[in-house]
Amino acid sequence: MLARTLPFYSSRFFAFVLTLVAVSLLATAFASTTSPEERKSAFPGEGALLARVTGASERGTYTEGYESVEKIGQKVIVARIDGVISRATEELVDMAIDRAERERALVVFEINTPGGLLESAFNIAIRIDSSTVPVVGFVVERWAESAGTLILVTTHIAAMQPGTIIGSMQPIEYDPVSGRYRPVNETKVINPILEFLDERAGAKGRNMTAIRMFVTHNLNLGAEDALRYGVIDYVASNLHDLLNQMHGRVIRLPFTEKQYVLDTKGAYIERFEPTIRIKIVHTLSDPLLSSLLLTLGLAVTLFSIVSGQYPAVPIGVLLLALGLIGSGYSVNITSLFLLVAGAVLLGVELFVTPGFGVLGITGIAMLAVGLALLPVSGGYSFSREYAQSFLYAAYSIGGILGSLVGIAAYKMLKVSRKKPFDWTLEGKIGRAVDDIGEGREGFVVIEGEYWRAISLQPIRAGDTVRVLKKEGPLLVVERVPGSVPEKED
Repeated sequence: MLARTLPFYSSRFFAFVLTLVAVSLLATAFASTTSPEERKSAFPGEGALLARVTGASERGTYTEGYESVEKIGQKVIVARIDGVISRATEELVDMAIDRAERERALVVFEINTPGGLLESAFNIAIRIDSSTVPVVGFVVERWAESAGTLILVTTHIAAMQPGTIIGSMQPIEYDPVSGRYRPVNETKVINPILEFLDERAGAKGRNMTAIRMFVTHNLNLGAEDALRYGVIDYVASNLHDLLNQMHGRVIRLPFTEKQYVLDTKGAYIERFEPTIRIKIVHTLSDPLLSSLLLTLGLAVTLFSIVSGQYPAVPIGVLLLALGLIGSGYSVNITSLFLLVAGAVLLGVELFVTPGFGVLGITGIAMLAVGLALLPVSGGYSFSREYAQSFLYAAYSIGGILGSLVGIAAYKMLKVSRKKPFDWTLEGKIGRAVDDIGEGREGFVVIEGEYWRAISLQPIRAGDTVRVLKKEGPLLVVERVPGSVPEKED
């Protein structure tokens, strides 16, 4: 699916007229590029709607006007584009290409996706075109539908495993809250997509007739048909088979005017692992999960406000923030919001409210998610030894600080669970220090502390006394019956 939140309109008559004109033009183009015998065998069931690309085997061999040919491919960086195309996929592609450019390596994207955000697919295609090293798209396992097809056809080399399919690029309008979607037929949306594909995929010699039909007719093609009709370059059973087939091919990068000869036999393959930030955003980008988070977040927030359970409001806000990330909202802005909100909640819990409860736990969760979503990519280049020592140091410091925080949180939680008690002097037993006459003051010792006391009956020094009550700084005491005055040493 190509997800696009835009209004759309449909006119059946206008679409019918456009279809007739398109069919006539495509039939003319088809007739001019193929012989009668070829036309009989090309695209069974599609007739003249698909034009066949001639000279497909010669693509990538033209060198005039480009820089000198450079070998590349002894090192191959392989990244996986799996699941829904999202902001996380953009970051994955960008980081993998940056890594390949620094190391002058070939980059291969293994694609297995049902589609995703149209804007993300556009951004990925633009990043591929700005790459200074060749980018290979390889459809594996099942499919590369919709946004996945758009990415595949804009790579410098496109390949598929047998049994995989591509196509169905018509954009849809998707509602993440309800989960409903409907196809977009408005020309203001369709035409820019077609023009984008003409510029990005057409520059790489792809069969634009078939690619246009991916958008306008939701055409789907298997691996062999896609190769035969010039949509892809290779059909390979696995990555090693693809690298062997590509060996010796000359690749032009039309947007950066670079040219390479692929030297991929016996290449060293390195798997590119996504960061924690990419993994979290990719997980949240699942339409079902993002819809669930948005719905739950909205429900928790509203019910908490209506019922007066305000400490639960931050939980709803956290769920809403995670749902917005999955719906394509800016990850950086959401990360900053979670860090600020988490710090505020933790401060309120520690310094304003007694104990440690929902606010503190939610604040810690917000801080943890916000830190995990921080953008940590950058143009750093360290030696392997330095990076390893830095990693060990970071783990050690993080472990120590985490342990201290954990101990402090445990102590606070333990104290918060203790039953409250009121300290009082009433009923305490002590000893008279002075002779205390009726209605007069004197000193007594209660639990090791000297207090001024008054009695309603005569008390002699050394008598055992009991505290009746406390009136300001004075204690009202009485003599314990049967007590014997303590002898002075």
